[in-house]
Amino acid sequence: MVTIMTLLAQIVTEEKHRIERMISEYEQALLALPKGTLVSKSVKSNSYYYLQYRQGKKTISKYIGKDSEKVEQVRVQIERRKHIEVMLNALRGEHAQARKIW
Repeated sequence: MVTIMTLLAQIVTEEKHRIERMISEYEQALLALPKGTLVSKSVKSNSYYYLQYRQGKKTISKYIGKDSEKVEQVRVQIERRKHIEVMLNALRGEHAQARKIW
């Protein structure tokens, strides 16, 4: 007969492994997504878009273009990255709790 403590230990262990897998998947997804923010610069009534991010102490501006479709695609990717970062932080908190339990 399986004791309650053994069953709880098994559940917590499975949950820890699930969280670890999800953390790994989210970290891999972040590698494929751009970091930073979109910045618009106006020159002679034309708007040019740049992806701006930090690399060490430097601020890097990568030209995206004037194409609204490409700009929107980058904007969606940045939003997805922010969402994944929030999920990743929550998972790390859950993982810490699971480690404390067992």
